[in-house]
Amino acid sequence: MKKVIISIFGLILAYIIFVLFISGYVKWFFGGMYEIESANIEQVMDENGILHVHEIITFKMKKPFRGVYREIPQSRAVNIENVKLWIENVEGEWVEFLEKDSRGFKARVWISKTPISPEKLNKIILHVKYDAKYVYEKGQDIGQVFRQFWGDKWDSPVRKLTAHFSFPQNVKILKVYSHPKIMFQKNGNEYIFNIKNIPPNTFAEVRFLIDNFTAEYQYNNPSLTLKEVEKIESNYSRKYVFSFVLPPITLFVIIGLLILTFNFFGKEKNISYEGIYEREIPYPDPPDIVNAIVVNQLEKIDENGINAVIMDLYRKGFIKLDKKSIIVLEKEGNLNSTEKYFYDFLKKYSSDGVFSFSDLKKSLSKDKRLAKEFLADFKAYKSIVLDEAKSRNYLSLKGTYISYIIGIFSILFSFLYFAVFFKLNLLYQGIFSGILFVLGGSIFAFPRDVFGSWSKEGRKYYLKWVNFMNFLQDYSALSMYPPESVILWENYLVYATALGIANKVEKYLKKVAPKEIEESRLYYYPYMGFGRQFLIISSVATSTVSASSSGTFSGGAGGIGGGSGGGGGGAF
Repeated sequence: MKKVIISIFGLILAYIIFVLFISGYVKWFFGGMYEIESANIEQVMDENGILHVHEIITFKMKKPFRGVYREIPQSRAVNIENVKLWIENVEGEWVEFLEKDSRGFKARVWISKTPISPEKLNKIILHVKYDAKYVYEKGQDIGQVFRQFWGDKWDSPVRKLTAHFSFPQNVKILKVYSHPKIMFQKNGNEYIFNIKNIPPNTFAEVRFLIDNFTAEYQYNNPSLTLKEVEKIESNYSRKYVFSFVLPPITLFVIIGLLILTFNFFGKEKNISYEGIYEREIPYPDPPDIVNAIVVNQLEKIDENGINAVIMDLYRKGFIKLDKKSIIVLEKEGNLNSTEKYFYDFLKKYSSDGVFSFSDLKKSLSKDKRLAKEFLADFKAYKSIVLDEAKSRNYLSLKGTYISYIIGIFSILFSFLYFAVFFKLNLLYQGIFSGILFVLGGSIFAFPRDVFGSWSKEGRKYYLKWVNFMNFLQDYSALSMYPPESVILWENYLVYATALGIANKVEKYLKKVAPKEIEESRLYYYPYMGFGRQFLIISSVATSTVSASSSGTFSGGAGGIGGGSGGGGGGAF
């Protein structure tokens, strides 16, 4: 359970970091020079079709700066003139146009030639004014004003944005479409849009459909038709609806499939065994088999399993241990097939009877052939353990593998929905895509018998070992029934290691059997680190093997994000 909780917490943390990176918040938080507290965008059209734009953008500075800038890119058929920029709360600023023509501009507003600390001046109120001609487009059967009042070139979030559009009284507005969907206030021919907490690099735009209006500065767009606009907006609305509907539907489907998988494949069979504790070792299996079946449920043998095998070989007199190596002794005796293979494996990679971790690491890092051979032999040992464990047919994993497929789809859908829809509703997608991601990822952290099922014999085998583990971890029970000899004490510790509870059991046994500890040699040796050493050596060998192997407006109604205006800005 602890592993599952840690995994879920890790998945949640990873997803939050992913969302913050994708949305631009991480880059802004660590590298941004400013934050936009507010933006008031006023766009007023006169009877000639000229749009008079006045922007008031309030910057809250985070890092030393010399000024701010604003850029308006070329967009659709719009012409721009009478551009003015100034800062309301600073005197002596000057404007530098980096780019400027009739279609757009990029300008810096300098405050100082040397950086100014935010502690000295932490708020900048930038005014931008310009006139835009040919904003109004007249098509075959409809006219439109399609404006991006906030562009996606701003690398800072916006706490609050207000966009105010005003049209002459003789202009008849038939329909208003906004991207993303924004509630607005209407007063005659005035429209006010309010948005809070716009993420970095996110645009906002509005399309006004206008009926039978002629202006001096209009752009005649013969490819603009009501049918085309309605098709574009219908597709956007459909996508917007899907962004709200598909994630929860997918979530319910995923949960439903998991419930069905559990009902068909995960329910355990009833058995007659009802024990609470096992005070003796339940089965005479070698510790690596117990580790593979009980702890890892036929997935692998882990470092605790390898530690336990080393302890068992030492206990049986086949090896000796020191702090940095294993001394392999020549001895005949009956060993289980898995322990016999591991014993022969140690002998093969020993030099003069000493299996030295440090010497072997050096050899494997230099010799590709030896590294390949070592990996093959170590993999063969782990395969023998798993094959032996699986051959007993204790655990059916059909449901487990089905749940993995469901989990993969859940993760894929979470990324798909977030990538496609997060510009429409970041918070909503963040929540539902996050649930799908965490749910899908959590499936891989669950014990394999959650959706798999034990056979009757396998269930009894598993429960007996679990009850033996519970006995070893219950100090009161262990103190009432302590091991009666050093040999039995050492045997308990071997299986406690295989079950991953050696540290706790060792601490208890030191209290209940101090005399046995003094007589035992097993306690004093650093066997607990040897399993990890094998994993480190394997990574060295793997590294050795891997290293040696290897502009103009073309008409149309304008799609989403295609409104004129927009652009971006920032500080420098």
